[in-house]
Amino acid sequence: MIGDIFVAHGTRQLDELLLLLASGDRVVTDDISGRFAVFVLDGLSATVLNDPLGSQSVFYTLGSDSIVSSHASLLAAVVGRRRASSLVNYMQSEGYRARNTRFMPGDLTLYDGIVHLVPNNELRMDTGMTSRYWPRQAVEPETFEGLLEVWTDYFRNYSRLLQATYEPVVGLTGGLDSRTVIATLRSFGVQPRYVTWDMGSDEAARIPGLVSHLDARHDWIELSASKVGQEYEPMRDIAREATHYTRGRPVLPSLMAELAGTRDVFVKGLGGEVMRGPWNSGQLSWLPEGPEKMMYRLYAGKAVPAHDEAYQSTTMEAIRGFISRANYSENLHGCDVGDLVYWEQRMGNWTSVQHAEMAVAMQSHSAMNSRRMFQAAWGLPEAERFSPDLLPRIMRLFDPELERL
Repeated sequence: MIGDIFVAHGTRQLDELLLLLASGDRVVTDDISGRFAVFVLDGLSATVLNDPLGSQSVFYTLGSDSIVSSHASLLAAVVGRRRASSLVNYMQSEGYRARNTRFMPGDLTLYDGIVHLVPNNELRMDTGMTSRYWPRQAVEPETFEGLLEVWTDYFRNYSRLLQATYEPVVGLTGGLDSRTVIATLRSFGVQPRYVTWDMGSDEAARIPGLVSHLDARHDWIELSASKVGQEYEPMRDIAREATHYTRGRPVLPSLMAELAGTRDVFVKGLGGEVMRGPWNSGQLSWLPEGPEKMMYRLYAGKAVPAHDEAYQSTTMEAIRGFISRANYSENLHGCDVGDLVYWEQRMGNWTSVQHAEMAVAMQSHSAMNSRRMFQAAWGLPEAERFSPDLLPRIMRLFDPELERL
């Protein structure tokens, strides 16, 4: 096992759960969280799987006798793969550059024959084949009180990990996700410090009031590359390698490293959107039917520009590979494809690369990272799940003043 792993739900010990996992039991994956990859050894081969959101990236070579790595660029160096010129050109295309949030389609990296392991799937390294182990059953109806019980159980256990191991750092914004996480962690005795970087003036105006209420250390970070000196260049190059050349030469890790302590972990307010379902197909009337066309539109967005043929063909080829390797032909037990794609493609790709970027300076976690929590949210009545009041309702229970601010 590499990374951080903890028992998120239930009363069983971690060793017991890992032994069950090694015996082939995948039900136990509902009860563990963190940022990790687990290798289950079987003779000369192994099976690898990672945390619910895939926040600990696992990259692997396509074909039998797969080789795996935490970083695509590291794996490419080991096996002698270069960045594919077609994919480099894809990133320079008008269609890709028009995206507000840029990440490669499907499970692609910039290297031919090296892809992400998709969350909720495991890789058998000798065959190079993936298999899906979640979902295992249909989502059952749930109440807000039931979701709150799962939420509280998860954060109680996550708080224990943080208190025993780390000094948590949280990005302080006006957003709901991070504030709900902050409110919950503080209720369990976790006292983070906070950082804020570039944001709009309206949101920035709210920060002083939040800082006053939280009464803890807070740092502002200026991300403008024009204000970053030559002394930061080596770490920017490392961050570019860590994000396998998909995020430019990131500035943030260099600036965070100046503030970092040896026990710091950056707790990102990620996972809440998996609960809320921004890509739920039932809520997006403009989505076409059929998984390939649906995933293309989810990736490209509602207002699809006139993409050139190369962009369309590369994106569709990536989506077909993703559908195959993520095993969407298996029984999804009625789970909404849009919900799964948001979790497994956007979170499993874009946000895992964000973690790799931050980990250049300090360890990095997704705060809301629990299959039980996602399934409970998916079981809520639509009026509650898709309401903008879902997270504020939780926040008010832990810190009503923070919700008001």
